[in-house]
Order: sequence, then structure tokens, then C-alpha cells
Amino acid sequence: MRRFSSMQTLLVTVFILLLVANPAAAAQRDGWVGDVAVVAWLETDLLKVALANGGSTRVNITLSSEGWDQGWRPFFLDRTIVVPARTVVIEGFNLSSDWRGEPLTVRASAWDREALVEVQTSQIFRPSSYVASSQEGIEVFVDLAFMAAEREAMYLMVDDYYKGIAQSEIGEITVRSVEGGFHYSPARRRVEKIDPYMVLSLWAPRPERSVTTISFNMYKVKDDNYRNYYDNEIEGPTILVYDRNLAYQDNSHLNLPPTPPWNWRR
Repeated sequence: MRRFSSMQTLLVTVFILLLVANPAAAAQRDGWVGDVAVVAWLETDLLKVALANGGSTRVNITLSSEGWDQGWRPFFLDRTIVVPARTVVIEGFNLSSDWRGEPLTVRASAWDREALVEVQTSQIFRPSSYVASSQEGIEVFVDLAFMAAEREAMYLMVDDYYKGIAQSEIGEITVRSVEGGFHYSPARRRVEKIDPYMVLSLWAPRPERSVTTISFNMYKVKDDNYRNYYDNEIEGPTILVYDRNLAYQDNSHLNLPPTPPWNWRR
């Protein structure tokens, strides 16, 4: 029987502690089914799921709804996707008409493993793309309306760098612009309100193993709570990045009305 040395045990313990201390990093690693990275997001009422296979063999993955709507029906129907080797595939799903804005989670499963992937929305973050090739520029629109709702004075801090799965997959985040507040228009002779927002920009890294996911965080900070810095953490979007040598296949426009119909149990 193989025995672990004290040094190996220490390294494993440190690794686990790092994951616990950084929930965003843990969430990035959870969105993998073997060599396949899975990222999901919502565009209006269309659910999109990207699957990037950086391995050398094709993989069959079943995508299903984790949870049920108010009528005890899945938010979308199951679908099994064949993801060829070294290929990025994007699928689209129509949601149930009974969906009322509940949080959505996609269960991605193969025969030997599975992953639960939270569906991202544009409630705060709106990336120019949730799927990007290496060295591609990405802009992230950030809705700052939540700051206006805060009664107490606060600051918003953004990570200086985004991080990927590997240590080398790191890059700088630039604040392009911050707008919002009140503006006086001399031509119209009136004060106009501008919804607050911020635009961030970054360059996608070169994945060490053909495919990776990157993310970053923001933090709400008040003058009196620096000790609780991470208690006010806002997890940023998870963006899938793939090597330019991978094939790209977008099937999201081929989504069809659900069959059987959503009243199949009535």
C-alpha cells in the first residue's frame, strides 16, 4: 500500500485550505467533466452551455436541469451532446414557460463523473463573451446599481488580476471607464440621471492545456469593516478560454421548441 509522506500530506492540506478560502477558484474547478470544461449563461430566455474538450478523444455528455419549476417539471429537457476531441461546442436550450427567475443549475454528466454548473446571468456582470479564444480582448460591463442601493458609504475594489486554473494563466484587469450619477444638459436645460456602470477590459491568456476558465472578484469595502474584507466578496463571471487550434462549433441557433410539450404530465 502506498504511503503519503508528511510533506505530501501538508501539501494536500494547504491545497484544500486554498480552495476553501477562495470559493471562486473552487467553483472554476467544479465546472469540469474530465477534460471538458463547462460554462453556462442566460441570454434573455435562452440558456446557452459551452463545452470545451481539450482531450484527445470524444466525450458524450448529458446536460440536464438540476431542479424543477413550480409545476414540478424540469426547466429544460435533457440532451446528450457528443463533444469531439479538441473542440468547443455551444448548445442552446429553451426554458420552460413556467420559469420565474429562479436560480438555474445545469448537471453535466458522463458515464464516470459529473459536474454541477451554475447558470450565469447579466444581473451584475455582462461579459462581451463567455467563450473566448486565447489572446482575445474581453470587455466586462458591470452594473453598479447595487451600490446606489447601499445606504452606508462604501467603496468597491476590483481584483488587479484575473486567474485561471493554472498558475501561469493570469492577466491584468483594466478599468476602462466608470459612469453614472447626475448630468446637466445645457441644451435641454434639465438634470438627467445616468445609471451607474463600469467597464473592465482584459486579454484572455494562453491556456496551458488547450482549455481553461478564468474569473475574478470584486469587494464591497466600508471604512469600518476592513477585517471582514472577504465577507463582502462579489464573485465575477466565469469565462471559458480555449486554444486557437481547437475547432469551434456554435449550435445554439439550432435550438428547437421543447418536445414533448411542457404540459406532458397534465
